[in-house]
Amino acid sequence: MYRTSLLALLCILSAPAVAQQRYFTGIELTPFAGYTVGGQVDTAAGSEQSETFRLKESANFGFALNGPSKSPTEWELYFNHQNTALTKGGPDITLDTLQLGGTYLGRGKVAVPFFVATLGGLRAKPRGSDSDYFLSFTVGGGYKFFPSKRVGLRLEARAISTVISSNNSWFCGVDGGATCVVRTSGNLLWEAQANAGIIVRF
Repeated sequence: MYRTSLLALLCILSAPAVAQQRYFTGIELTPFAGYTVGGQVDTAAGSEQSETFRLKESANFGFALNGPSKSPTEWELYFNHQNTALTKGGPDITLDTLQLGGTYLGRGKVAVPFFVATLGGLRAKPRGSDSDYFLSFTVGGGYKFFPSKRVGLRLEARAISTVISSNNSWFCGVDGGATCVVRTSGNLLWEAQANAGIIVRF
């Protein structure tokens, strides 16, 4: 009876330690760099000359800030910055994305798989014009690698979708002009992104 009670007590005391090995309960900051491809916008139906504009593929950088939630999930604040341009002689564009969401962590000690989803806004700032703001969201996944307790490596891929409202005009008055570069009839702008970053735990 004594041995059974002692064994049960040891199991209860060791449970938090096992959980801590699987899921970190502090803050993770991950500066990352990556590459973004895709992004197609069709001009509005009924325009004089229907065209398809694409965002040029380019490098990006940003950060992910993760905090503890109910195990095995985390909160995530995601920021991404990309310098790109519209094809067919369009202006240079700066895209800044700020979103809030979360990650779901899989099992693992050294290599931890995860799924991520975030929702927020995107600011598009063409050269010589005012900014445009859009609703956007991302979904993706990847792996976190932890050769040590406090420092790790994060590899991920994301799909980024920007909601373009019906009959929306983009980049009006670029470089002082009186016209809008793109007029759309309502769709989603999709991009694909691959990132790698260094995780620092606090």
